[in-house]
Amino acid sequence: MMTGAGSRFLTLRREAHFFSARPLLAEKLERTRKRILLAPDQLLHPEVPMAYIVRLGKLRVTQFLPAGPEVTRAVLQAGTLLMTENISNGEADPTADVYHLSEMVLMALGEVELWALPTMTLEQD
Repeated sequence: MMTGAGSRFLTLRREAHFFSARPLLAEKLERTRKRILLAPDQLLHPEVPMAYIVRLGKLRVTQFLPAGPEVTRAVLQAGTLLMTENISNGEADPTADVYHLSEMVLMALGEVELWALPTMTLEQD
């Protein structure tokens, strides 16, 4: 699935649980984050590179496969992390949930609050 140098990808980190597992980190990030509010059924058009943490609500992650079918890959809840990044061939973790960003649609299921952070902010911790 990795094609072209520097392709744009979406990585899901379902196990992050930022707000329950790392409350001190959540408190620190609150001071530097950009708050994004989504209305029900609103689509998120993520920036690259950027890290997003679901703060409140649920975000559906759907993939539109080249052959035509639509597959829901995840319904992300509070504390879940997703990252958008440019990945060159061979750089992605083959065991991670990594998808071509061009195939993905991110939609709010009800009202959603996201925190957007530069990816380097999370790498420092």
